[in-house]
Amino acid sequence: MSTTKPREPTRAEDVAAGGAPASWSVRSASGADVAAVAAAVTDLLVELGAAPPDRSAMQATARDLLEDRDAGAVLVAEAAGTLVGVLAASWQTAIHAAGRYALIQDLWVHPAWRSNAIGAALLAALFERARDAGITRVEVGLPREGFASLQATESFYRRNGFASLGPRMRRVL
Repeated sequence: MSTTKPREPTRAEDVAAGGAPASWSVRSASGADVAAVAAAVTDLLVELGAAPPDRSAMQATARDLLEDRDAGAVLVAEAAGTLVGVLAASWQTAIHAAGRYALIQDLWVHPAWRSNAIGAALLAALFERARDAGITRVEVGLPREGFASLQATESFYRRNGFASLGPRMRRVL
């Protein structure tokens, strides 16, 4: 019989443990957030059943995106100084979009903080940033079909004004 050590609660779980959600806010990420952003995206990838890339490479990419406002946006939600959500989007240019559009690359809210409108607030902040950049379209790819929370994820995006475009594909080079 194998036993596993109980997982230590994260800081976000500690913040949420008091019952009713503490107040939270959304803001643009800063250089001080790079490690927490990479950790959150790692948690997202694990939840999706993917193998995360090297943490230092993820941190370098987050830093690059933060430093180049023409490349996209990284937004965070925090409560009591702890990151409880992250949204990263890149600005794309495509003929089919007749210009630039935003592509949501990563959207994650800590499980203890879900259903508190944090994801919707991150989207609203992205929409504002995109409009300020002259972008009038935002796209997102949904998780793979076998993902347990696919319906909930799709419903979340539909409630926030998204319409289906069909599945996306990729090839790793």
